[in-house]
Amino acid sequence: EEAMQDVQESKPQVSIDEFRHAIDTALERGELAPVDTPLTHYHTDDLYARRIVVPAGSFFTTMVHKSDHIAVALRGRIVLIDQNQASAEIVAPEVFVTKAGTQRMVVVLEECEWVTVHHCTEQDDDKVKDVLCCETMKEYEEQKLLGVAV
Repeated sequence: EEAMQDVQESKPQVSIDEFRHAIDTALERGELAPVDTPLTHYHTDDLYARRIVVPAGSFFTTMVHKSDHIAVALRGRIVLIDQNQASAEIVAPEVFVTKAGTQRMVVVLEECEWVTVHHCTEQDDDKVKDVLCCETMKEYEEQKLLGVAV
């Protein structure tokens, strides 16, 4: 509870792009160390799922997903802050839906493990990200206008 209160009281008043840039800059300067996040991919003919483990104390920004998907928090505790500065604490076990066009800052309070499930026919793990996600909200809005994103 105390950690969640600290996050809410110090909720960033920066955009997600600014937050991502600050993380990238700190990594380049050696002020932050990259974090190993084991990732496992699962495929069926028309579904793709990924399972990830992220250590406590980590923070990062998410990609912008082009369509709705299901997220399953298997264990751990995180705080999500979206592009509108709305925050939510997720305590596993939990299942929720992420809507297309959502981008978040994530603060990992307790080591977390979660799975996301997407409609996707791409079978190449290296290409799935480009099929499902945009790097920035600007890219998402452009693809939405072109009918590529939902």
